[in-house]
Amino acid sequence: MTELTDSLPDRPLSTSEISALEAQHDDYGFAPVGFFPDLDVVAAFVVIINGDHGYSLGYNRDGDGWVVVESFEDGEDFAGVTDRLQEWMGDDWEEFEQAAVEPE
Repeated sequence: MTELTDSLPDRPLSTSEISALEAQHDDYGFAPVGFFPDLDVVAAFVVIINGDHGYSLGYNRDGDGWVVVESFEDGEDFAGVTDRLQEWMGDDWEEFEQAAVEPE
């Protein structure tokens, strides 16, 4: 997972960037969880690798960038994983500026 997190920019992703990630990795499935459509911001997502195991990732705005919030086996409760990721993310993204997610 380090390879994926290291390749992510130091900002939340846009929806087109999530789509590009999915196109690059045939064995990865991506599910945006922290999606703010008005800003076109994806601040958290779940990735399942080879259908075997997965990770929830979130953008930590306190300077850590993208972090692995949780790892899980594919058979685990997906709704529980997304609920915990949304809880980790919080709801204070309303003041986030669009300029912070524009690709450089």
